[in-house]
Amino acid sequence: MAEHTIWQYFRLKAIISLIRFLNYIGTRRYFTPSPTCNRKAIRIPSRDLGRFIDAWIYYPHNYIEGEKLGVVINWHGGAYMLPNLGMDHQFCEKIAAENNVLVLDADYRKAPEYPLPGAVEDAEDTLRWVESQSKTFDLDRVALSGFSSGGNLALVASSELRHKFQNMNIRAVYSFYPGVDFTIPPEEKTVPEPIRPLPVFFQNLLVDAYVPRIEDRKSPRFSPMFAVATAFPKHVMLIPCSGDIFKPETEVFGKKLAQAGCDVEVFEIEGAHGCDKNTNTRTFRPEARDLAYSKVVQSLKDVM
Repeated sequence: MAEHTIWQYFRLKAIISLIRFLNYIGTRRYFTPSPTCNRKAIRIPSRDLGRFIDAWIYYPHNYIEGEKLGVVINWHGGAYMLPNLGMDHQFCEKIAAENNVLVLDADYRKAPEYPLPGAVEDAEDTLRWVESQSKTFDLDRVALSGFSSGGNLALVASSELRHKFQNMNIRAVYSFYPGVDFTIPPEEKTVPEPIRPLPVFFQNLLVDAYVPRIEDRKSPRFSPMFAVATAFPKHVMLIPCSGDIFKPETEVFGKKLAQAGCDVEVFEIEGAHGCDKNTNTRTFRPEARDLAYSKVVQSLKDVM
C-alpha cells in the first residue's frame, strides 16, 4: 500500500491533530468505567521489535484467576484516526459480566502516521497473541466485535485474517455501524432519513488519511464488501444506525453474506452514527444502546 506524499502527510497531520485535541476535550470524561468494572491494562507484543499494542482485558465479576474462558476481541471506533481505546468500556464490561467471557479491547495504529495496512497488521498481531495464550483463553470460543472503524476492522479480521489462525475458532463477528464499501464517493452516500450524518469532509479525511491511493480502496482489507463472502464466520451480526449514511451499504453487504449461506442478522438501531456512546459530540440514545448490547449478549449465549 502506498503512503502519502510529504505535502499530503503534513496537511493531514495538522488537521487530524486539531480534531484529536477537540475529541479529547469532548469525550475523555466518558472513558471512566463503572466502579465495579473488573479490568486490567496489558501490552501485546507487535511484529515490530520494541513496539507494543495497548489493550484492556475485561473480566467477569466472579472471575477466578487462571480460569480459562472464551474471549471476545473488540476494536474501538474513531475513523482510523482518533485514539479512542477505552471508549467501549460499557459494552466490554457488559459482555464480560453477562456472557462469562473475557473481553480483550485492543488498540491499533492510527492514520495518517500509519496508513493501511497498519491497523490490519495490529489486528493480526493481536489475534496471534490471543492464539498463543491458550492457558488463558478458550480458543474454541472466540468472537470479534467493533464499532465504526473498529467494526470495519472486525469484519476485515474475521474474513481476511481468520484463515491464518487454525488453532482458534472465530465463531462470530459483531460489527456496529461500520463502513463496508469505500469505493462509493462520500458525496453519494445518503440515507432516507439522516440523523446528524457524518460530514463529507470528515469522510474524505478518513479515506485520504488511511488509504491514500484510490485504487486501494477496493481492497477487502478496507472495504469488506469486496471480501469473499464465504470467508466470514458462520455468524455475522451487523448493527447499523437508522440515520447513518453507512446503513444502505451495510444492508447490501448483509444480503450478500446471506446469499452466500452465512447466518447474518442486520439489526438496525434508531439514531445517528455512534448513538450508543454518551459523548457530547453525538446524539446519545441509551435505549438503543441497551437494546443493541443486549442483542449481542443473547447472540453470544447462543453462539458460544
